[in-house]
Amino acid sequence: MNHVDRAAFVLGLCLLAGAAAAAAPKACTSLPPDIKEAMRTMSFCITATDPVAECGRNGMDVQIFSNNEGKLPNAGRGQVYWEGKIRQNTGAAGQRRLVYLVTDGTKKVVAARYYTPDHYANFCTIN
Repeated sequence: MNHVDRAAFVLGLCLLAGAAAAAAPKACTSLPPDIKEAMRTMSFCITATDPVAECGRNGMDVQIFSNNEGKLPNAGRGQVYWEGKIRQNTGAAGQRRLVYLVTDGTKKVVAARYYTPDHYANFCTIN
């Protein structure tokens, strides 16, 4: 492989590596009151032994979030993303979601929190 081919190969690897690790979204500037209430609920129930059951008892549907869109940083070793659906007044799950990065294990800890108002099109970081 000549030096031009080698340089193109290295550049391609760098581009792939950059695309694989998304940067953290910008900080949320403000959140609606119902989102703040949902955050309190999710912060409590997501660290339970069985988050699905505990959050369900508190009126929130949660599930593992796979980050298929790649808009959030990759979860680290021993971490998993959980998604909480924000219910509308009609009871239907709308487009708004809370997504928490949680360390898995006997003592679960919330490592990062995100909000998407538009079903994964955009995220902001909750500080």
